[in-house]
Amino acid sequence: MAKHQEHIVCIKSSKVTHHKHGFVDYELSNQDLMLGQRASLELDEDFRQVLPVSIFTHKGKVWAYERTSKGGETRLHNKVAVAVGGHWDLNDLVVEDSVIDLEKSLSQTMARELNEEVHLTSAVINTTELAQKICSDETEVDRVHLAVVYVHELDGEGIASAEEQLKTIGFISPKELLSGEYNIEGWARIICEILVRNT
Repeated sequence: MAKHQEHIVCIKSSKVTHHKHGFVDYELSNQDLMLGQRASLELDEDFRQVLPVSIFTHKGKVWAYERTSKGGETRLHNKVAVAVGGHWDLNDLVVEDSVIDLEKSLSQTMARELNEEVHLTSAVINTTELAQKICSDETEVDRVHLAVVYVHELDGEGIASAEEQLKTIGFISPKELLSGEYNIEGWARIICEILVRNT
């Protein structure tokens, strides 16, 4: 089936109208989850597609990469990013007694995306979920997405991109990424600002 025909998880945009600075304090709940066809949702700002995304840290620095011109989204070419992940597909849902298990479903989505996008040779020693969700109105793409951000602390710098459109840069401090020396994308800026606030 073509990607645009897939059904993915979303929420009503009205659930997060109180957001500012590109993020929102919002706890995802089963009651808010909805399904929609990806092609329709990409053009409908009444909904936000839920994307579980991961960042990797080691000794206070965050793994960064550059999106090359081989990627499909031209608006992100040559931008520096820190998060990997993607859409929460219908097939990722874990259902028990006709109820979606939120934690298991998010975990399954995250594991699938990481398997597709990165090669890890270092071990994950701790995983935490940021209380803040990325919820930006900066671009047309931002306005139809909401990101759940997981921070994976590694025991070393053993991580590389598994996709040719993602070029590894390495581990850089969030403050340095915000210094203006890097052409960082909007979500990378928001994540780094949250990380700096939380230190």
